[in-house]
Amino acid sequence: MKSVDVIVPVLNEEQILPEFIRRVSSLGLDLNLIFIDNASTDRSPDIVSRVEGARLIRHDSNRGYGGSLIHGMAECSSDYVIVIDADCEYPPEAIPSILDALQTHPVVYTSRLLGRKSSTEANMPQLKMLGNRIISTLFNLFFAQSTTDLYTGCKGFRRDCLEGLNFRYTGFEHVLEFACLLSRRGYRIHDVPVDFQPRASGKSKMKHVSETVKFLALLVYFRLLPMGSR
Repeated sequence: MKSVDVIVPVLNEEQILPEFIRRVSSLGLDLNLIFIDNASTDRSPDIVSRVEGARLIRHDSNRGYGGSLIHGMAECSSDYVIVIDADCEYPPEAIPSILDALQTHPVVYTSRLLGRKSSTEANMPQLKMLGNRIISTLFNLFFAQSTTDLYTGCKGFRRDCLEGLNFRYTGFEHVLEFACLLSRRGYRIHDVPVDFQPRASGKSKMKHVSETVKFLALLVYFRLLPMGSR
């Protein structure tokens, strides 16, 4: 197995972090955990600091979800990189499936919707599922992809895919920027199914309506961006 860096963005997750750490540890894999704490005001940094072998990078101010991922990617040095949220909505147990798929695919997304025909099967509200399908479909049409869950919070990629990329957006729009820039380089996104579990504590940091409006504008922007830019 090649080396693996795991980027874990954290913002006020003290209630769920112990479970996340326990479940990752129980995988029995040699993972380099990189926690990016985005100015938490609870005990999250203290919890992470006690994890043997893990790296903790703290932000003094909130740099946004994308800002955390960009910082994390800059700190990576392994062959493979995995991004997973600390809230356990995406099960840490999906990491082995991602690594298996990375043996034959450069970019792997976990999909909450792959093979799910109803919102009940996807374990999310019907309106949210419809929005995710529309967003993914538009992205696929613009960039000749076939991903089923563009805004997933859990994905993996080979680190060499990042060479020369310059990311500009530090909010949740980074998710779209990441996918568009990789697509423009010819990388295909491969989906693997994941059993999504809505968070039992805390609140989602994403404002879905405003982020959807940003998505539509940025999608057109990235599609029209001249080749060779960014």
